[in-house]
Amino acid sequence: MLVSPTESAVSPSFAQAFERLLTRAPGPVFPRARSLYLCKYPLEADGEGAFRTFLLQEELLESAAGAVRSRALAFAVVHWQAAQVERAVYAAYLAERWQIHPHDLSPVQDQAWFREGGAWARFSLPVVYEGGRPTTLLSPTGDPDAPGAPADPGR
Repeated sequence: MLVSPTESAVSPSFAQAFERLLTRAPGPVFPRARSLYLCKYPLEADGEGAFRTFLLQEELLESAAGAVRSRALAFAVVHWQAAQVERAVYAAYLAERWQIHPHDLSPVQDQAWFREGGAWARFSLPVVYEGGRPTTLLSPTGDPDAPGAPADPGR
C-alpha cells in the first residue's frame, strides 16, 4: 500500500512503480539481498531505453506485527553504460518518463553505478510505502502444502 506523499511532487506513475518495486523486493530480514535487488532492478518495468531509475536509499521501520514502512530517502537515475551527462539531460528524462521535477537532482561524478552500470545522478522525492510482510525466516501459513514451517510443530 502506497502512503500518500506529503508533497505533490510525485506523479501517480512514479508512485505506482515505487510500490511495484517494493512489493517484489526481499524483506528487511534479508538486508544484503534487498540491497542487491534495489541496485539491480529499476522502477521502469520494461527496462528499455538509455535511462533507469533506482531506489538508492531508504529508511525502514518495522512494527512488531510485521508491517514494514519504507520511506524513500534518495533515488538514482542512471544513464545506462554511458559517460556522465549534463544535469539537464537527467532532468528531461525524469520529466518526460515520470512527470517529476526534483529540485535536488545532482550528477554523481567519478563513480559508476552498481557493477559499472553507467553514469548517474541522485535526487529525492517524498514517497512512502507500507506493506505487511512476515519478518521471520519461516512463517506458518496454514496451507500444509506450502513451503516453510508447518503451522503445527507436532506434525
